[in-house]
Amino acid sequence: MHTSTIIRDLIIFLVAAIVIGYFIFRLIRRGISKKYDRASPVTTKSTWNALSDGEDPTQ
Repeated sequence: MHTSTIIRDLIIFLVAAIVIGYFIFRLIRRGISKKYDRASPVTTKSTWNALSDGEDPTQ
């Protein structure tokens, strides 16, 4: 191999490593996508929610 080919391959490798490292860094900083998080359920007053108020829902 010629020296210019080795240098070109090394530059391509370094650029690819930097790009991949950048995307990994951004993924770690952002965390898991909010798209997959469960939405908090809407709290509706049912008879079973009354338990948290100290009431017996069976009566």
